[in-house]
Amino acid sequence: MSHDASRFYGIDTTYARESSRQMDANAQDLGAMVGNISAMLESVVWVGPGAKRFKQDWDGALRPELEAAGRSLSENARELHRRADLQDEVSR
Repeated sequence: MSHDASRFYGIDTTYARESSRQMDANAQDLGAMVGNISAMLESVVWVGPGAKRFKQDWDGALRPELEAAGRSLSENARELHRRADLQDEVSR
């Protein structure tokens, strides 16, 4: 029996795995940027109300939200890869 792609249901596992790798790489890049910004804020001499407000916003909301976004990207990348593996298993 030959494979009829028009009757195939599921995900393109090659594309899903590549997307998973890219998502994970982007999550790592985001984490690196957050770390770089945090390090810069600790080392730069910046005083005044604007500096205080930004640093409070960074530590209070911005950094945690960006870190959560990075974790979410990584988790979704793992899930996409897992689903590609499952698709391969059921398509055999």
